[in-house]
Amino acid sequence: MIGSHPSSRRAILHRALVTAGVAVLVAASLTSPASAAPSADAKPVTPGAGPVGAAPGGFADWSELIAVQTKLNAAAEKVAAVKNAGFAGIVAAPENREVRVYWKGDAGAGVRSLVTDLNRNVPVKLLPARFSEAELASAARGLAAVPNVVNVTPAVDGSGIQLTVEGNAAQVSAAPAVRDSAVPVTIVAGERPVATFSRQADTPNYYGGGRFWSPGGGCTTGFAINVGGSQQMLTAGHCGENGQSVTTGANVPMGTIHSKIACQDIEIINTPSWGRVFTGPNNSSTSVAIGGTAGSFVGNWVAPSGSTSGEHGSVQVTAVNLYLSIGGIPCGSVGPLVQARQTAGQCAVAPGDSGGPVIAYRTDGKADALGTITAGSNPVLPANCPGTLFSPGYNYVYYIPIGTSLGSYGASIVTS
Repeated sequence: MIGSHPSSRRAILHRALVTAGVAVLVAASLTSPASAAPSADAKPVTPGAGPVGAAPGGFADWSELIAVQTKLNAAAEKVAAVKNAGFAGIVAAPENREVRVYWKGDAGAGVRSLVTDLNRNVPVKLLPARFSEAELASAARGLAAVPNVVNVTPAVDGSGIQLTVEGNAAQVSAAPAVRDSAVPVTIVAGERPVATFSRQADTPNYYGGGRFWSPGGGCTTGFAINVGGSQQMLTAGHCGENGQSVTTGANVPMGTIHSKIACQDIEIINTPSWGRVFTGPNNSSTSVAIGGTAGSFVGNWVAPSGSTSGEHGSVQVTAVNLYLSIGGIPCGSVGPLVQARQTAGQCAVAPGDSGGPVIAYRTDGKADALGTITAGSNPVLPANCPGTLFSPGYNYVYYIPIGTSLGSYGASIVTS
């Protein structure tokens, strides 16, 4: 786990106080009991620019890509809703201009009929798989416990499992769980994902993507959720312990942590929150409204947004349903997680972004909540992570799906 040094904190607080100005003073007078359901957000709203840079896959711009991804995901969600024991995975990469669905054995008349119906509007291919999602998930949980295995990635096409190993690959290959695995296993060398622990002076009602401090260091707020009629803030479980008080980046009392679930790396801050998340760089005040939630499919383009390194574009989902051994989180495996990478070799996340939101932009100008940041891997050079408050930045980001978090708490997302 990456901590934050007191000197770094003082420097950040100084910058936050200077840039926040009156907003910091107002924050102290607006603090209200965390259990009270907040009214509509009254802060000035500055819309973000949305994804920036050249769109991949031959699309003219990001708006065109988003429109295609939205159509593909709508079809993918319908398939996912009727999956049975043979389901293996879905790829909904906009650059493919089609949804690819992998299934072990006969998908059944209902699924085949649905695919035929969906093909009237969206290309959907039903493809064979060697193993089902459930079979790979079962094998993955056992393989995650093998010493020196730091990443267990089920193949979305159902072909097998990839193990990322830190240290002696031959020793891992010889481990009984690997040697006797019922599913094919490939081994690659890599580093243990690092919990990214560490916008700078938010005020109530709080947005996702903002800095907060716990006794253990600095992290990022995730999404406003409704828990038992109270609008509170979701974040990463390794960012603090139940009962600990937290403050904003400007050192203003914010609320108290509760309901930590360590091995899913989620917890809740009891504080007034609102259905928007910060966008742009780590010192921005721009934001986007959350319109709902969505699943993450391999090939999707997503946007992590942390208070240390800001918002990142050109980040594509590469795997789902991962279970990882993560430095700083005392669990044999953490998950299920989604893995995504910044395709230009730049950073997708940095220390202090933990708990922050991962979103997908929509055609109506809003964004869907996808999940909260847990970790990063594959360090990049400082030049490839410009403007970050803490180094190193990481090319891969791992996040807990929002559906997992909401289901665990019986909660709903707050929209605006």
